[in-house]
Amino acid sequence: MLRFLHTLLLYETNGFLAFMYVFWEHLAGILVLASFGFFTARAPAGQRAWTVGAGVLALLAAFLAPTPAPFLLAAMSLAGVAAVLLDRFNPDALRWRITGGLTLYALAALAHLGYQAYLSGVDAAAWAQAIGGQGEASAALAQGRAFVETLATWGLWLILPLGYFSLLAQVLLAHPPLSARPDEIITAVRTREKR
Repeated sequence: MLRFLHTLLLYETNGFLAFMYVFWEHLAGILVLASFGFFTARAPAGQRAWTVGAGVLALLAAFLAPTPAPFLLAAMSLAGVAAVLLDRFNPDALRWRITGGLTLYALAALAHLGYQAYLSGVDAAAWAQAIGGQGEASAALAQGRAFVETLATWGLWLILPLGYFSLLAQVLLAHPPLSARPDEIITAVRTREKR
């Protein structure tokens, strides 16, 4: 009986650890999914299909793109949720801009992934016939790969996320913080005079 309990505890512990490992491995995708669930729930009926489509692209990028793109996408998604919750002036327009920004980032990450897959299949020997030699073909491919990797690193790791976060900061800092939405303040002022 003691051996059975020991084996059961061992299986339960390993199952829990395996679950936690898979959860941690896919945390970025889970956070992106939760964020787009929030955006879809808040979207008007005419925008829900677009928001779901954007969420699918973001999920693909979160699960397929190389690190750190999934974590940057998750951070951008969570910052977008926080911004929509904090915005008192026009959260619907901000939600739509956030969805667009996340979609553009996901498309850039997926395009980079597709380009990497394309380059892995390029044969230097086939290029050698077109260019005039094995050395020239290898050098041209290496130079092209280095150039695209540099652009992708700067764009995906720095330029696009900073542009997105600056958009959020601009929208949130454009107006002073209010305790209520503007329409609620106007209604409170109008009804106070009628008492």
